[in-house]
Parts: sequence; C-alpha cells; structure tokens
Amino acid sequence: MSRATARGYRVAFLAEVTQGTTPVTAPTLLRTTGGGMSVAASSVESEEAQLFEVPDVIRTNVEGTGTINFEYSYGGIHGLLEGLFGATWTTNVLRVGSTLRTFTIEDQFTDISRFLTARGCIIESISITLQQGSKITGTITYRALTPPTSFATATAFGAAPNAAPTSPIMSPVGSVQLIQEAGALNLGPAGIGTLGMTINMTRQGIAMPQVGTTALAGLDQGTFVCTGTLSLYVPIGATAIIDKYLSDTATQLALTLGGASTLRDAYLFSNVKFTEGGIGEMSRNSPANLNLSWQALASSPNTTVQITRTP
Repeated sequence: MSRATARGYRVAFLAEVTQGTTPVTAPTLLRTTGGGMSVAASSVESEEAQLFEVPDVIRTNVEGTGTINFEYSYGGIHGLLEGLFGATWTTNVLRVGSTLRTFTIEDQFTDISRFLTARGCIIESISITLQQGSKITGTITYRALTPPTSFATATAFGAAPNAAPTSPIMSPVGSVQLIQEAGALNLGPAGIGTLGMTINMTRQGIAMPQVGTTALAGLDQGTFVCTGTLSLYVPIGATAIIDKYLSDTATQLALTLGGASTLRDAYLFSNVKFTEGGIGEMSRNSPANLNLSWQALASSPNTTVQITRTP
C-alpha cells in the first residue's frame, strides 16, 4: 500500500483573476523545506438536557490556513511577494500597494495522488532569517477564502505544473552583498560585522465569516507591517546606531541578497526606527554584541519596503 511521504510532497500556486476561482492553466511549484495546509474546524456539543450521553457534535466554523518553509533562492518567492505587497513588479521594482492579489494554493501528495486545494488565498506574512553559520531561510503563511472540503483525487489545475526556479540556494557567506545603515555605514563584510538579521513582513487578513457555508463572505488584506531584528558587533562605528536607538531617531536599512551582479534582490527600508535593544550581557572571553529590534514605516516614494530585483 502506498503511503504519503515528504518525497512526494509538493506545493503549487497560481495567481487568480477572480478571487476564489482557479484559472485553467499551469501552476508553478514552490521550493519548500516543509510546512503544510491546515483545515481547523470548530465544533460544539449538543446540550439536550434530558439525555445521559452527548447525542451530536455540530460543526460551526472552518478556517483554512497554511505555512510554507523555504530556503532563499532568487525568484523563488517573487510571485508570492506580489500577493503580500498588493502590487506587481514594475521594471523589476516592487513597492507596497493596495491591489488585492489572491492565489489558489495546493498541497500535492503525489505518491498517493491526493490533493488539498485552497482557493482565494491571501499571503499574510513572509519572513526571512539570516544567521551566521546557517542557510538563509524563510517562512510564508497564507489564509484561504475557501478551504478544501475533500482530499481530492485530482489536481484543481488544468495543466501540469511549471517547474520551480532552479537558482542556487543562498548562503550567509557568498550571497550577502550588502547590509547597510543610513545609506553609508557598512554593517556587512569588511564593515562592522553582522551576526544575524531577520525581516518579518506581515499583512493580516480581514476575514468575513458567514452562516450557511464554510467559505468566507470575503477576505481582504489589512495593514502592511514590517519589523525585524539586527545583531551586530560593537566597534566604534556602531555607537552611532546605539545613539539613534537611544534618541528615537529614524534611519535607513538596506540588504542585498544574491549574486554579485545578477540574480539578486535588494531590500530597502527607507524609514526605520529601532524599537528595543541594547548591548547584551558581557561575559569572559566574549565580544560585545548589539541586539536591536526595528520597524519600518511608510516612506514616500519607496513605501515601507522596496525590493529591486536584478535578473
């Protein structure tokens, strides 16, 4: 008997024209290290008073959500970034917008030919983690307008999927081309030196449940929020960053990931405030580390986050 395993697990996605309607065309596969779709049901017991046992359990609500874990590679998440940003790449630049962009997302268990399909999905968050000694990784979360109602025996798409991008997985050694503060201060190699950095871009969904169906009456995007963390060594040059934290002064952060000249993504946070942090506890035979939390704010004309890709 065949059984589902990670070897047969795939995630396919397709941008929708009409929210909740799957176009009849080929989806694209995502490179994923794990995760999966969750269908969370809420139920209540019957409370008939004259009985000695519970006669029934009544389903009251169903929510479809999902998580996709990934290793960062050029082009791997470009399509889903459009969904989170509510915009499209324009001359290889992506800025935060207000256009609702939705997807059909499908978990495919190919070794048993079974499929879970969620329609009308919005991307609620994309996070990216850089850590010394580790790959550059990330996580995507989404919410469905219409969660799956069966473990289907056929895919919802009308064609075989397009292959996932094959660009190399990025590393914290050769793929970090720039980490910069205030447009000039080098926080990366040959500069102050960064131990780690995280980016958390979120846009919580506005869900509109209704009676009579498990599908939502509507699902829209909320406010775009971008936060993160930054961990640095503390040479003389880092004291300017500490001063900006202490005085609540806005600054700018920039991060470029990918190749030296092509296949790279440049993230620009034009208006940033450090919200929490300080120098970590000191101990014998250890360097001083500056650990900061930050939040990016709206900035014209670049928006909270601007990404420039170089094919």
